[in-house]
Amino acid sequence: VASAPRAPVAGDMPSLPTVDFSAFMSDEGVVVGDEPTAAQLSCAARINETCRDDTGFLYMTNFGITDEDVADAFSKSAALFALGNDQKAKLNPYDPVTNLGFSAFASEALNARRPADLREGFKYKNKDVFDNVMRGTPAGFAETCEGFYRKCLAAARRIAVACALALELPSDDSRFFERNFKVVDQCTLQFLHFPPVAAAADAAVNDDDIATQLRVGEHTDFGMVTLLFHDSVVNGAGLQVKKAATDQVGGAAGGEFDGDEWTEAPGRGGATAVVNTGALMARWTNDEWRATAHRVVAGPPEVASRDRYSIAFFFDPDKDAIIETHPACLARTGREARYAPISARDFVMMKIMEMQKTASE
Repeated sequence: VASAPRAPVAGDMPSLPTVDFSAFMSDEGVVVGDEPTAAQLSCAARINETCRDDTGFLYMTNFGITDEDVADAFSKSAALFALGNDQKAKLNPYDPVTNLGFSAFASEALNARRPADLREGFKYKNKDVFDNVMRGTPAGFAETCEGFYRKCLAAARRIAVACALALELPSDDSRFFERNFKVVDQCTLQFLHFPPVAAAADAAVNDDDIATQLRVGEHTDFGMVTLLFHDSVVNGAGLQVKKAATDQVGGAAGGEFDGDEWTEAPGRGGATAVVNTGALMARWTNDEWRATAHRVVAGPPEVASRDRYSIAFFFDPDKDAIIETHPACLARTGREARYAPISARDFVMMKIMEMQKTASE
């Protein structure tokens, strides 16, 4: 039987490291193909330390997105999810083949060993590749999606360069990760709403019972890197993280139920993002940077009884990209490749279909 997730308790403090990314936002050093600056080397070393030795999660600041950008995105998100059920029925329904559209409440499950996730969502992708059907969305929502998507994508491209430096890849491979994002046909912006957990409002329910209710099951993200933003009210309370034992958690694999090794990772609000690596990064690095598992617990009544909002940008490689461990990572780890080459399309689609199948069972 899976162990119950621990709820955040009074006095829990965020213990994730903070990375100031400003060194990579200037057009100098490794960003433009020159030798990295001292500031870029220092920032990259901090990223490597976190991804190699710590949880693989960090807070990131100064990466080209403003507090105003985030506030506008959450304002539009709240308006979307405030629509009535009749109005939501008119939204473009989620299609797992395109990975686009509106996902109804409890229609997905990121871990096969857990019930459906207690959330609803809306996914938006590159408009140069996909037709984002925005019918029924609130005024200004489409424009906000496009603007926020472009800013996240620009930041993620520079993060890809920073990751190559952090992993000490050869200088002629400074764009090793970034060059797998030419078409940009898998990067996804997702708006998420977690309605109040009904039991939390019932004073007759024991707090321990509320604490065992998951809003999102244990899982690892599918791609390279995720940028996660939290609203300023609940501010991400309930997010827990840990380094995964393997390249992936969740889906058909289940796993990572140990309740004693999870780190609380509440948001910091505004334009501070929680950044983590995904399963494909573990494959690229031969587990030198292992995937990072996370989940959302309901938490105490003051958290569980409130609406919770988050916005995630998934930086997933192009469909035709072949994910194969970099030779430098093989040489450094001294191990044979743990993972066979796989296309980003096949891996991401496998995980998406697992998520849909699990929720329907």
